[in-house]
Amino acid sequence: MEGGLISRPAKRPARRRDGPMTEDAILTAAESLFARYGFEAVSTKQLAAAAGVAIGAVYHHFPSKEAVYAAATKRAFAAKSTPPSGLMNSQEPPERILTQLIAWFVSAIVLDRNFGLLLKRELLDPRPSTPHLIDKDLFQQPLELCKSLLQRLAPQADVDEAVASLLALLFGFTNLKGIHAILPSALKTISTPQEVSERVTRLLLRGLQS
Repeated sequence: MEGGLISRPAKRPARRRDGPMTEDAILTAAESLFARYGFEAVSTKQLAAAAGVAIGAVYHHFPSKEAVYAAATKRAFAAKSTPPSGLMNSQEPPERILTQLIAWFVSAIVLDRNFGLLLKRELLDPRPSTPHLIDKDLFQQPLELCKSLLQRLAPQADVDEAVASLLALLFGFTNLKGIHAILPSALKTISTPQEVSERVTRLLLRGLQS
């Protein structure tokens, strides 16, 4: 006390509340780790270290490692289940929309290594916390859009067979590196999702419309 006045302690700065950011960091780290190593091989300590948070922060946001896995996997699948709204509502010619849809699928799904690994794990051995993650509705919106476009472009074709042919071409072109020794020129003009999409669309429609 000085001069009759009681000195007050300096006011502490307000604590930064970054709960959503911390949760997002945990889920992002979990998606990568679970995709690469699987559920059993990843510890909570590894999750925390990869996210740059304390183990207590993981349990503050999620009651268990299983809950982290479920949230990370569901978030990853939800992000892939809906194509951009611009494609769903586009007024461009159907062939152009189909090309853009395939390019989105290649970029967002086929070439996303983490998602591909999570998808494969869920197909082969789904966790108890994600029993219905993969079902007929998973890619319903892009599938229905694809079918609608193919019906407009080739009304005489069997639409399910056309979709199967599209996927076969698509995965064939995105795995051309495996046959590079046999066909060294195959990759010269196909290196981006847009280029893959244009080639697949052209070959598919040539076959369906002939």
